[in-house]
Amino acid sequence: MKRLLPLLGLLLAAATAPVSAAPTKITVSGEGSVSMLPTMATVNATVETTAENAADATSQNNTAYGRIVAAVTKTGVARDDITLSYYNVNYTPKPKPGTSNQADERYGYTVSRSFSIKVREMDKAGAVVDALAAAGVTNVGGVNFGLADPSKARAEATTLAVRDARSRAEALAAAAGLHITGIARISQDSGGVVQPLYRTMAAAAPAPTQFDAGSVNVTANVTIEYLASP
Repeated sequence: MKRLLPLLGLLLAAATAPVSAAPTKITVSGEGSVSMLPTMATVNATVETTAENAADATSQNNTAYGRIVAAVTKTGVARDDITLSYYNVNYTPKPKPGTSNQADERYGYTVSRSFSIKVREMDKAGAVVDALAAAGVTNVGGVNFGLADPSKARAEATTLAVRDARSRAEALAAAAGLHITGIARISQDSGGVVQPLYRTMAAAAPAPTQFDAGSVNVTANVTIEYLASP
């Protein structure tokens, strides 16, 4: 019996001890943005050919594409930086006699090949567009300026986003008479690189084409659940 008394005393003390309150959870979002000069241009282009049969249309397209690739690589672009993005063969039959037809409609088999070109030397973007025009490209869809390696910019933007979230959480905690004590959960939302779209080309210009490249914005967004206590 005497041995049980100390044990009963400990149990009684534990039962009557005040229970500490669970920490309050504060969930906030933070955003970070980094502005950098572009280090790479991407040119999007298309070449189309039309013939009465598919074999001729394909052969003509292959020949035109080969000529275009040769012209672009002469500007210094690596062959591996010219990649296919879309390829399609479409057939449009001639209208029946007596039916109306559009003057600009092409009949037969049309082969459309779209491709992108990574220009890693920024000052050559205009020369690449001029080479495309001279080689007989059907359309230049646009020129995008971005970063060859955005990982460093994303890391900086993420750091700024976490700092922003922490600042917001501390302000909320202070307003409620609390202090941040830890982090329960953290996640990163999808951010991205904002690449401004530059002008397209309608026809080859006598003077060399030039582009005024603006800045590229890299953003990061995080959501953090903080723990706070008095």
